[in-house]
Amino acid sequence: MFNTLRLAFATSISISAVMIGSASYAETMKLGLSMPTLNTPFFTVLVNAATEQAKSSGGDVVQTTNANRDASQQVTDFRNLINAGSNVILAGVVDRAAIKPALDYAKSKNVPVVIVDDKPAAGDVYAVVRADNLAMGARAAEALAAAMVDKNATVLNITGGLTTTNGRDRKNGFDEAFKKISTATVIEQTANWDGPQAANVASTVMSGNSEIAGIYLATDTLYYDPVAAALKSRGRLAKVGEVGHIAVVAIDGGASALKAIRDGYLDATVSQPVTDYAKYGVMYLQDALDGKEMKEGPTDHDSTVVKDGKYFVDNLQSPVVTKQNVDDKGLWGNAK
Repeated sequence: MFNTLRLAFATSISISAVMIGSASYAETMKLGLSMPTLNTPFFTVLVNAATEQAKSSGGDVVQTTNANRDASQQVTDFRNLINAGSNVILAGVVDRAAIKPALDYAKSKNVPVVIVDDKPAAGDVYAVVRADNLAMGARAAEALAAAMVDKNATVLNITGGLTTTNGRDRKNGFDEAFKKISTATVIEQTANWDGPQAANVASTVMSGNSEIAGIYLATDTLYYDPVAAALKSRGRLAKVGEVGHIAVVAIDGGASALKAIRDGYLDATVSQPVTDYAKYGVMYLQDALDGKEMKEGPTDHDSTVVKDGKYFVDNLQSPVVTKQNVDDKGLWGNAK
């Protein structure tokens, strides 16, 4: 009888400990942030927003790492974050393929991962939170066609790196939409997400194509300022409505791009929902801690979760920014 009672008591204590441990695990988020770089406003805003979101929901940030665009360093960063006590990781990706060992290590330690902005080529994650880059490219095409005075003139398309998902999607989305609504000739050059290279492309193409009336930039955070400087050096930087204005439309919605819209030089940009990447990325990490399963379908924040291969991807909305809405405080480029 005594042994039976002792066994029941021990079992009760064991179950209670598991329940208490599970509740504690579910309630207390220890967030690790693995960033590919911290030298752009995109990622600094993302880190600040994720930190605020984690703390507001009762969690804490263990550490933020900066891989400095080094894929092998990001693998080390994952290990360091987990060894420092992170029980979830929010990450941007340096290299879609090279991230797999990091994801495998996190899985082996039962640490859920959410990836923002791009999806990995391999490895397991709880969710991917990104914008629909095909749709962003299409919106940019529509905005550029509307902004061009000479609808039959030539357009310069400076793409991002075409080895990346976002680079291909922003190009393909633009191409498919633009050819349906415009007869303009398109000159396409890649700048591989490099600002000086984008400036060189713009300068070189402009020197042999004086009839260019529109420019599409796959990223304003990296391309706009260098390209604007190249246009200015050739006497081709004019405000909207002025003689000689070249319509320019971009994607990203960084602070310098929003300023250029206010100043009248940039016609429009398609803004990435960076603060929402952080908000919903952290939300999904909490869901993972709580044992919830990701599901396809519409969300409560005006987006849709789709299954892309083996990944659950939440495709967030990305607004077109013009002079009419450039001061919207919800735009990440306006974040303090």
